[in-house]
Amino acid sequence: MGASMTDTLHDRHEKSPSASSTAFGDFLPPSVDSLDHEKQQAVSVGAPSDDWNPTWDDAHSWLVVVGCFIFSAVTAGWGLVWGVFQPFYQNGVLAGVPTPLLSFLGSVAGLCLTAFGGVFGKLADRYGYRPFLLAGSVIWMAGILGSAFSTKLWHFFLTQGVLQGISCAMVFPIVVAVPAQWFLKRRALAIGIVVAGSSLGGAVGTLLIRIMLTRVGQRKALVIYSCIDAVALAIALLLVKERRQPGTRRAPILWFDKSFLGDPVFWSLGACFLVTVFGYLTPIFFLPTYTKEKVPGISDFNAAFTLTVLNLAAAVGRTIIGFIADRFGPVNSLFLVTLLSGLSQMLVWTFVSTYGGIMGFAVLYGFNCGCFISLTPAVAARIYGPSRLAGLSGMLFMFNMPGNGAGAPVAGALLKATGHSWRTVACIMGSLQVLGAIFLLYARFKRESKIIAVI
Repeated sequence: MGASMTDTLHDRHEKSPSASSTAFGDFLPPSVDSLDHEKQQAVSVGAPSDDWNPTWDDAHSWLVVVGCFIFSAVTAGWGLVWGVFQPFYQNGVLAGVPTPLLSFLGSVAGLCLTAFGGVFGKLADRYGYRPFLLAGSVIWMAGILGSAFSTKLWHFFLTQGVLQGISCAMVFPIVVAVPAQWFLKRRALAIGIVVAGSSLGGAVGTLLIRIMLTRVGQRKALVIYSCIDAVALAIALLLVKERRQPGTRRAPILWFDKSFLGDPVFWSLGACFLVTVFGYLTPIFFLPTYTKEKVPGISDFNAAFTLTVLNLAAAVGRTIIGFIADRFGPVNSLFLVTLLSGLSQMLVWTFVSTYGGIMGFAVLYGFNCGCFISLTPAVAARIYGPSRLAGLSGMLFMFNMPGNGAGAPVAGALLKATGHSWRTVACIMGSLQVLGAIFLLYARFKRESKIIAVI
C-alpha cells in the first residue's frame, strides 16, 4: 500500500505543470474537471492531505504569487516600454539610425525569450528553479546598467537586447509555472495575476521611464531604474519557492517531440501563432509616435501615456481571459480575441486621429492583443492533452520567433516606404492577426466539428 501511494504521488508529480510547459512564457491551468479528477485520484489511493498536495490557497501561496508577479513585471514588462525608448533614442544618442533597425533593436529581447525560453525552462525543470532565477536577476541588472552607459548601436543590442532577453528567457517561463505548484482551486486566478504583471510592469515602467528620460537623461534614468529593479528582484527571490514532494526525482529532458510534425492540426496552430505575432507588436512599438504625429503639440508624457493605458488594459484582459476560457473553451477564446485584436487595428486604429480616439483604441486593442500569450498553452493542452504539453510548448516557441524579431521592423519599413501611411500599416498588421484567427479554424473544427461547443 505504501509503495502504491508513493508511486501514485510520483506519477502525479511527473505530470504536473512545469516551467518548460509554457509557450511564450505563459501556463494554462488545467480544467476544473481535471482538477476534480486529481482530488478523486488522491482520495481513491488513500493519499494524505499533506503539505505537498496543492489544495491550499493559503497566505504563503499568495506570497509566492506576489514574488512571481514582481519577476513578471520587472523582466517581461520591460519589453512593453520600448515605445518610449524608440523616439527618445531616435532623437538623441541613436539619431540617424533607420526606424526599422531601431524597431528590430526593441524586438531583440522578445526574440531571445522565444528562442531560449523553452531551453531554459527545460533546464530549470531538470536542475531546479532557484539557480536560474538568481542568474537571470544578475544578468538583468548587468543589461540595464550596461544600457545606461551605452553610446553606440551595438552597445544597445548587447545590453538592452541580448542580455535582457536572455534574462527574460531564464526567469519568465519559471515564474508563470511556479504558482501551479501551490494552487488547485484558484490556479487560474493565480496564473492570470502573474501574467498580468508583465502588462502592469509595462504600464508603470512607461510612465517612470518617460518622466526620468525627460528630466535626468538616459544614464541617470537607467541607473535609478536599475536600483528600483534591484530591490524588487531581491524581494521576489525571497518570495518565490519551488514546491516539490521530497524524494522525487527530476524527469530527464525531452528536447524535441517529432510526432507532432505529421499532424495538420499542429501546423494549423503554428500558422496561427506565426502570423498573429507578426501583427501583434506594431501598436505597442509605435503608438506614442503615432500620437505625436496626429496630435500636434502634445507632450511626450501624454503621448507615452497611451502606451500605459494599453498595457493596463492588457493586464485586465489577460486576467479575465482565463475565466472566459474555462467557461467557453481556450480554442474558442483564442479565436475570438485574435480576431478582435486584428479588427481593432483595421477598423479602429485606421480612423482615430484625436487623443480621445487613440485612448479608446489603446483600451480596445490592449484588452485583446496580449491574450493569445496566456492562451497558447491552454489551446495546446486542450487539443493534445497535458501529458505532451512540455514538448509541444517548446516547439511552438519557434513559430513566435519570426514575428517577435521581424514584426515591428517590417511595420517600420512599411511606414517609411508608404510615406508614413499609418492606415496601410494598421490594415496590413491587423489583417495578419485576422489571418491567424482563420488559420486556427482548421484545428478548431478538426478536433470539434460542432459550431457550438466548448473547446
